[in-house]
Amino acid sequence: MYLGEYAAHLPGRPSNIETALAEALYLTTLERNGDVVHMASYAPLLAKEGHTQWHPDLIYFDNSTVKPTVGYYVQQLYGQHAGTTYLGGDIDISSNQDAVKKRVAFSIVRDDPSKDVIVKLVNLLPVAVNTNVDLGDISVSGKAVKTVLQGKPDDKNAKPEQSEITANKQFDTALPPYSFTVIRLQTL
Repeated sequence: MYLGEYAAHLPGRPSNIETALAEALYLTTLERNGDVVHMASYAPLLAKEGHTQWHPDLIYFDNSTVKPTVGYYVQQLYGQHAGTTYLGGDIDISSNQDAVKKRVAFSIVRDDPSKDVIVKLVNLLPVAVNTNVDLGDISVSGKAVKTVLQGKPDDKNAKPEQSEITANKQFDTALPPYSFTVIRLQTL
């Protein structure tokens, strides 16, 4: 199945953290259904500033500058950490309220060529969410790279920041408010 032409927007059609995280929630769902959904595309992709027919667009440009949006960085993180096999891991979050569950999403995949396990966590709430990730019987080396895209809901200039962390097959991690977190773990 191919699901095309998606983009999240609010009144005024800004491209900001809030819309980018809504798209991340959507992509997480697609990834969990990767056995059926083989392709998806953002639309529109490119737009010359001042000459658009639609908002939002993923990448804006003028005659001398390319200007990726926050949504672009969500797409980039999904592309760089796509994985080839969906894993049915388990994540507990600090609240069981239905409103919280609709604004927090996760997926866990394995990249077969590198054998890395990739955990993606989306938090579209104004508060931090504590999570416990349980990878079951997957053995990991303890070395991981954590990438976080975060900001205020109307932030249009947020970019991902990367750090190295230690994580075992079961670990706790706090998701900052309005954030998309990717944790890439090396396996044994």
